[in-house]
Amino acid sequence: MSAFPRRTQVAAAAVLLTLGFGAPALAAETVNVGMSTSLTGPVAQLGIASKDGAQMAVDQINRDGGLLGKQVKLLTADGQLKPNTGVTNVRNFVLADHAVAIMGPVSSAVGIAEAGVAARYQVPIFFNTSNDVDQTGKAFSKYAFQVVPSTYMEPHAMALYVSKLFKQHHWKTLYTIAPNYAFGHSTVEQFLAGLKQDGVNVDVVGQQWPQLGASDYTQYISAIMAKSPDFVFAAEYGGDLITFTKQAEGSGLFKKTQVLADYWPLALEALGTSAPAGAITDDRAPPFYTVQSPEMGQFAQAFHAKYNRWPSTWAILGYSAVQTWAQGVQKAGTFDGEKVADALGGGPTIKTIRGDFKLRACDHVAEIPVYMGVLSKDVNAKYGRRVMTDVVAQPPDKIMMTCPAKEAMQPHA
Repeated sequence: MSAFPRRTQVAAAAVLLTLGFGAPALAAETVNVGMSTSLTGPVAQLGIASKDGAQMAVDQINRDGGLLGKQVKLLTADGQLKPNTGVTNVRNFVLADHAVAIMGPVSSAVGIAEAGVAARYQVPIFFNTSNDVDQTGKAFSKYAFQVVPSTYMEPHAMALYVSKLFKQHHWKTLYTIAPNYAFGHSTVEQFLAGLKQDGVNVDVVGQQWPQLGASDYTQYISAIMAKSPDFVFAAEYGGDLITFTKQAEGSGLFKKTQVLADYWPLALEALGTSAPAGAITDDRAPPFYTVQSPEMGQFAQAFHAKYNRWPSTWAILGYSAVQTWAQGVQKAGTFDGEKVADALGGGPTIKTIRGDFKLRACDHVAEIPVYMGVLSKDVNAKYGRRVMTDVVAQPPDKIMMTCPAKEAMQPHA
């Protein structure tokens, strides 16, 4: 039995048709795209959402007649947050399934490992969630592309935003907490560098590095509160941030200090009224409800009709990653990995549901903003969660690493 009443089904069908999701056009052959990401574990909500967004984009390609006359099939595998598992998955996609492109994982450590396999087999890989700067730095190859802000861009956007608050409120002390792996360390390092660059001198009174997937944050929260910092920079995310927030709320942390954390939509849905109103947050793509375009509105309605939930950042990024690959294929006129990489490597403009962006030729990172704001006072009745308000787009030209600096990180022949 369908999960939706007939009236809802008819409305959903109309939306899908508007997006080009009509009756499937028949294509003689199928081409495979692989996605090895986190489908279980503490950050599975990000991986599942990006998979669902990528599937929506594949569906649209197929219902519009395919790509270069072929239907596209999205193959998925659970990377389990393990680099070795991600490597095995990607190798199987390429060698056993003849995948012509790879959509990236959640974990940057896994992403860097997968990038090496993609380069070895000359298959383009598209990072849509993992975002460590090394993916397009130390691990850069002509086959690596990134449609999500990097761990340089994101913390520099945060620093640019909060530097004004530090000056306005005369804040002096700062405490950081972040997961103990490449993403966490890089994010904290670049946030502090960004504050200094923006003319803010702070006293870092403490730092905590819990393991990814930690279940008990009470010792970390107690250590933070003992220092009474003016500001807490929390680079936790996903299930870890949910756990941290629930335990921190019980300790009264949010009433005693200003907190900045990655309160992305899926975490907000899980937290409900426990999400701290007034906390500063960011997003790696524009929240769909802030984008005034028919394409985004139709996508949001179609996504809700298909999955019975509103699209998160990760769904939007997964969708735009597939769009990026597809436009590379169209530009190259072939699925050949080397030619697709060449077509995308020259800095083309990509058209996506989130808006158009350029891929930088020097590192293949999308020139996109990071979005900053504060959590709403009340739970939004339509979306069933707090939403980001007073949204500010931090422009890419103010938050991206310069090309010379990025190229100095990259391997040299």
